[in-house]
Amino acid sequence: MKHLGKFVLLAGLTIASLVHAETLKVGVIAPLTGGGAPWGMAAKGGVEIAAKELNEKGGLKVGDTTHDIEVISYDDKYAAADAVAAYNRLVNQDGAKYVVLVTSAATMALKQTIEDDDVLAFTASYTIQALDANSHHMVRLYSPPADYVPSFVSWMKDNLKERKVVIVNPNDETGWDQTKLFKSEFQKSGFEVVGEELFERGQTDFTPMLTKIKSLNPEIVEIGGTPPATAGLIVRQARELGYTGLFTKMGGAGPHDIVAAAGKQASEGIINMLYANPADAGFQTLREKYKANEGHDPNEIIVSFYDAANVLFDAIKAGGNADDPEAARAALPGIMPVKSIQGDELTLGGKDRYGVDAQIMSVNYIGEIKDGEPVVIGKTE
Repeated sequence: MKHLGKFVLLAGLTIASLVHAETLKVGVIAPLTGGGAPWGMAAKGGVEIAAKELNEKGGLKVGDTTHDIEVISYDDKYAAADAVAAYNRLVNQDGAKYVVLVTSAATMALKQTIEDDDVLAFTASYTIQALDANSHHMVRLYSPPADYVPSFVSWMKDNLKERKVVIVNPNDETGWDQTKLFKSEFQKSGFEVVGEELFERGQTDFTPMLTKIKSLNPEIVEIGGTPPATAGLIVRQARELGYTGLFTKMGGAGPHDIVAAAGKQASEGIINMLYANPADAGFQTLREKYKANEGHDPNEIIVSFYDAANVLFDAIKAGGNADDPEAARAALPGIMPVKSIQGDELTLGGKDRYGVDAQIMSVNYIGEIKDGEPVVIGKTE
């Protein structure tokens, strides 16, 4: 009987270990190389850090089962075709039912497929087309320009003397949407939009475009959704051509990458939307964890992906079944609001714009590059 008791105990421990041996796979589809890499690497890092923290606490307990989180990331090179290939591999081969998307190109290419499949996707897409009343499996993980640009432009009106603007953006879904939005908001606030320019992603010589822009005598060049390193090239080449006016960037943050590409002197005074307050203790902790893994500082957008990953994990837990993304999506309203790593309140919204509450409403900051570093000088409402 004594030996039988030991056998029963060991069998029980074996069964328990099996219950706790489940793996929950979360996919990240992002530009991990090329101009968008700072955003893509930050997305990957933010999700990985959130998953690692949860695993170190014992995993994600859903019902009676505890799951280890495995993050699988693929490089889509900012191309829709590569994003589709990555998605198919994640879902059909790796078995992931939860996916994080970074770009508008990926989001729009996969939008209907995600609705058709039993998959829950969190997207960082900027395009207004990413969500609509039929978006039941797609959630935007932060507030896009349509939500914060009106407040940003209002701040510019109150704090800047310059009024003549040229808008520069990539020639794609993201750039088209941003140019339309920026132009409308600038004009509403009394700015004069004297030019609009689009460029191809991957472009490195901006001399012809900038020569044209300089001839328009703008006081502000708004570089919108331009990837940070590319934005730095534009700033540097514009300064070399003699442009002495102000640069602003209300889309996709990345001041350190801008400074690295443009130089400290050329970057001085750029007004930049920020996802993070560099002085915030929560952000600093996250930055150090990323730096320990990757050997360099992250793009500040990492806070949005870290926060979104934790929201996703909480929703999966509340849904009660890790194999059912629809249950996680249905549970999402019930777990909000939550606090971000920086202490801001994150809520769920979007119904007034898209017909469905499918967006995490986040807080953005207004920064200025001073002596090569971003400094918070305002906050969007």
